[in-house]
Amino acid sequence: MALELVAGPLMGAVFNVLFERIASSEVANFFKKKKSENLLKRLKIMLLSVHAVLNDAEEKQMKNEAVKEWLEELKDVAFDADDLLDEIFTGEKIKSREVNSFHSPHTNFYDKQLEQKIEDVYERLEFVIKLKEVLDLKVGKEVKVTHKTPTSSVVEACDVYGRDNDKDILVNLLLSHDSDDEKLGVIPIVGMGGIGKTTLAQLVYNDDRVQKEFDLKAWIYVSEEFDICKITKNLLEVITLCSCDVEDLNSIQRNLKMYIQKKKFLFVLDDVWDENYENWDKFRSPFKHGGANGSKIIVTTRSRNVASIMQTFPPYNLTELANEDCWELFSNHAFGYGHKDSNVHQQSVYKVGREIVRKCKGLPLALKTLAGLLRSKSDIQEWHKVLNSEIWDLQHHESNILPALRLSYHYLPSHLKRCFAYCAIFPKDYEFEKENIILLWMAEGLLHQSKRHGRIEEVGNEYFCELVSRSFFYQSRSGKSYFLMHHLINDLAQFVSGTFSVRIEDNNSDQVMERTHYLSHIISHCSSYVNLKDVSKANRLRTFMQIRTVGTSIDMFNDMPNDLLTKLRYLRVLTLVGAYFYSLPDSIGELKHLRSLEVSDTEITRLPESICSLYNLQTLKLVGCYNLIELPKDIHKLVNLRYLDIRSTCLKWMPLQISELKNLQKLSDFFVGEDHGSSISELGELCNLHGSLFIHDIEHVVNYKDCEKAKLNEKHGLEKLSLDWGGSGDTENSQHEKTKLCSLEPHTNLKELDINDYPGTEFPDWLGDYYFCNLVSLKLKGCKYCYKLPPLGQLPMLKELQIIKFEGLMSLGPEFYGNTTSASTDSFPALEILRIESMSAWEKWCFDAENVGSRAFSHLREFYIENCPKLTGNLPSSLPSLTLLVIRDCKRLLCPLPKSPSLRVLNIQNCQKLEFHVHEPWYHQSLTSLYLIDSCDSLMFLPLDLFPNLKSLDIWGCKNLEAITVLSESDAAPPNFKSLNSMCIRHCPSFTSFPKGGFAAPKLNLLTINYCQKLISLPENMHEFMPSLKELQLRGCPQIESSTTRPLRIRISNKFMEGKQNHSDPIFARLEGLASVNSPSSS
Repeated sequence: MALELVAGPLMGAVFNVLFERIASSEVANFFKKKKSENLLKRLKIMLLSVHAVLNDAEEKQMKNEAVKEWLEELKDVAFDADDLLDEIFTGEKIKSREVNSFHSPHTNFYDKQLEQKIEDVYERLEFVIKLKEVLDLKVGKEVKVTHKTPTSSVVEACDVYGRDNDKDILVNLLLSHDSDDEKLGVIPIVGMGGIGKTTLAQLVYNDDRVQKEFDLKAWIYVSEEFDICKITKNLLEVITLCSCDVEDLNSIQRNLKMYIQKKKFLFVLDDVWDENYENWDKFRSPFKHGGANGSKIIVTTRSRNVASIMQTFPPYNLTELANEDCWELFSNHAFGYGHKDSNVHQQSVYKVGREIVRKCKGLPLALKTLAGLLRSKSDIQEWHKVLNSEIWDLQHHESNILPALRLSYHYLPSHLKRCFAYCAIFPKDYEFEKENIILLWMAEGLLHQSKRHGRIEEVGNEYFCELVSRSFFYQSRSGKSYFLMHHLINDLAQFVSGTFSVRIEDNNSDQVMERTHYLSHIISHCSSYVNLKDVSKANRLRTFMQIRTVGTSIDMFNDMPNDLLTKLRYLRVLTLVGAYFYSLPDSIGELKHLRSLEVSDTEITRLPESICSLYNLQTLKLVGCYNLIELPKDIHKLVNLRYLDIRSTCLKWMPLQISELKNLQKLSDFFVGEDHGSSISELGELCNLHGSLFIHDIEHVVNYKDCEKAKLNEKHGLEKLSLDWGGSGDTENSQHEKTKLCSLEPHTNLKELDINDYPGTEFPDWLGDYYFCNLVSLKLKGCKYCYKLPPLGQLPMLKELQIIKFEGLMSLGPEFYGNTTSASTDSFPALEILRIESMSAWEKWCFDAENVGSRAFSHLREFYIENCPKLTGNLPSSLPSLTLLVIRDCKRLLCPLPKSPSLRVLNIQNCQKLEFHVHEPWYHQSLTSLYLIDSCDSLMFLPLDLFPNLKSLDIWGCKNLEAITVLSESDAAPPNFKSLNSMCIRHCPSFTSFPKGGFAAPKLNLLTINYCQKLISLPENMHEFMPSLKELQLRGCPQIESSTTRPLRIRISNKFMEGKQNHSDPIFARLEGLASVNSPSSS
């Protein structure tokens, strides 16, 4: 397998682009006109000659500095050749379209300067070819992988930290019995190199419970080459303890199947790389029906693709170690077990060691390697040197971190190598968006479209998912579309990109060289500075990107210097985010190679018209340019534009002929002008739109036929659509508005739909139609004249529904649920989140005689009703899946709460008439948080034992509440609320008491009682029943006996309180170990 996966070194991807350019008809035509076909052929032959020795060069560069420099020079020439061919290609394309605006004395494609560039590239290539002979680079040599030491099942458990929970989870999986028909269970352990997959497998393999459970056990180290015959033979030898001389796979597998018959086995396949399903299927054939039920195979791999091929259990994704576990592992290898030297020098070393541990970001391999390197070094300067070094600065014999990580990189196909290397421009801990990375790759020409891909963006998505699968990227907690690189993976990207990629951090712009092609300026604070003279040194720069890691903007320049862009004429990506400048120079139009331009979050008001001559421009991002009032009038000339993002701008109309942008794949917003600009009908020609589209100011549409011509129902790539009428939501002809909305019916592939300020009285039939089976989110807001809702209960996949600010809706009836005539039909069968807000006229939620809606909302998890002042009832009687219920500002709501056995959070505010059931013990068994604010006037007693799992109780302004009680009082033991950790009772004028005899709350750490004028006493036996109490806040409770005449905030610790307080005071007699008493800062 191994070398089948290697599609070539990093430079191979660059050469693929060159060969594609040379083969293009545009480049061929140019050379034909110049009568230089032979020159083009010689150029291709020379490139092929160099390409043939790339594998040998990539291997030798690690040990031969001359070869490394040769590769750097080759990259330089290759990039220059790419720029040159791109210039020729672009010129020919423009000429074929007869666009003359690009011609100027500086951009004449047929002048002597261009011919000189061709000769220059040719001469440099000749020089490089001569050097390859001197360096003895061989043709067609395969890149060898550094030999790896095989693993075994032996492990020192005392040397492993932070993996107990992981081990227990996997052991339980091994001991579980499969419910399906397969006898064999396969559990993949997945993670990046050095994360500890093998170590975890060793722990599990040697666990006593596992040893007793399985009749046969074997550990097989697989590594890169998945040789079925060899692996099967090794496995047979291990379990039989006999050597096997047979070489025939059929005989080996028959023998293996006989030996494992009716035996429960556990096999570990460590470090698997092969992604060929047929190989796996052939290998596992003896196990399918050979072993006993419950037999298992553990597979460790870096690739999620390998896991998906082999798994019968979900992959176990191994994450980094926690900080303290990292320190334990590091310190035991760096200082020795049990080392507790406390002298000043050692403490300084510990401090640096902590920093080194943080640098390793939870990677056990890095921790052990650096700890071993420092074990014999007592000089703190040596520790600082390691702290401040990069992983590639360490000698090969000192560190196996880089070789371990390079192995993952080595097995990347060449097209993925270049995509990964490009990511070196991103700083550590930077969260990048998947879509943004794909657009950058596209701009740099790193995506290569094949016949099976409809769109180049699909290629980028495939590349990205592949890098995620191979653990180069991992998903951020911020959201599904955001990703990160581990620190050491980021280091690897910097290493493989070499001097071609530079990040300006902490004003280090002097690192920019003439050879730099990719440059990012990291804005980490308001004084981040970039020396533009240093930037201009890189006159072959392809990417210049500002990246904000904080929310600040910088005052880089008021207006971009005109000469800067003329010096950076080979830019493909220009990203200026968060810089204070107000305009771009006209020279922007001379960047004929530019594919991506972003000036988001700047003060820019207009773009220069010269931008419309950027023939190659694919991406234009203007997000958050709040001063931007118009787009260039000739923007339709950007015929290759694929992505236009104009969110959060002040645009009011779109330039004419926007329909000429036939290649547009993403248009974030479309603004319907009141009396000028493009008609909404021009959207009809943009048939390739994908992602999300927000159409503003539909009120300006005069003729509904323009809406029909927009052809939204043909845009199958749209996933989210927002329709906004704008203005006040008023109209003189509601039927006309309904006709417009009817004509804006989207394609049934749509997943999210928002309708804002629609002025019609009712919705068209398509809204709520069952055929919109992909719709998962719907938001209807500001539809002030609508008196009824569409049959939304019929939408089979709807998960989130928001209904906000319907001023004319008085009643929700059966029409809301849709057609429920069939006994098997549930309304809102998939709905998980329902939000109803600001319904000023809504009075009733009705059900008909047949109890329509009784089967509705079976999967609803979150339910919000807010600011519905006239609503009296009813609410759905039963919500079996509900976990969160919020009811606010519904002063007339009189009905009982829904029966919700799964409810965990209940928040009721300003609902004085709402009934709160206290007589049904099973009603709130799952509740963990209860908030009652100015609500439930009928509530006089709150039995705390209704809520056995309650963690937080917050009651404010319940004017008739008299006591916290318990339903079942016992003399034997006080009621015990094991989960309760905070209790706040405030502004309850009738509140008088807690349960008699007190109550146990072993986890309670905060007790707040404010402005309960009738409260006579704190809970009894607090010092005994509330051992975890850390803070008691008491204010405005005059009936509690105390000599203290001021409000109290009592913080509790294990030490006696210092000061002059009277400890015999009854308020203190209930507490033990007071630390301080202060006036509370809040009510």
